[in-house]
Amino acid sequence: MAEVHSEDKKEGKRLPLWVLAPKDEMDARKNLKKFAYEQCKEYVEAMAACAKANGMKVFPACNEQRDRMAECILFYQIDTKYLDMEKDKIIEKKIALMKEKKD
Repeated sequence: MAEVHSEDKKEGKRLPLWVLAPKDEMDARKNLKKFAYEQCKEYVEAMAACAKANGMKVFPACNEQRDRMAECILFYQIDTKYLDMEKDKIIEKKIALMKEKKD
């Protein structure tokens, strides 16, 4: 185990707010997934309607809808600016909580 120096305890060193905990990273990714599905709602609905109409033959019958939905969702999940946007939201919440504690 790493030893904590008494100097570090006195100074109250903490990680900066922009360093997110693993749970925060996971929350950001979950939020990104929700965001992507909201942005691609029309493609998701088209895929769901096709799947409902075709039952067990969903994959050969709905390949076009699946591809459009996947392309749209991947656009938001691959571009890092959207993940950064979700991380920024979490950081802003942390800052707001710290300000509340100070007041």
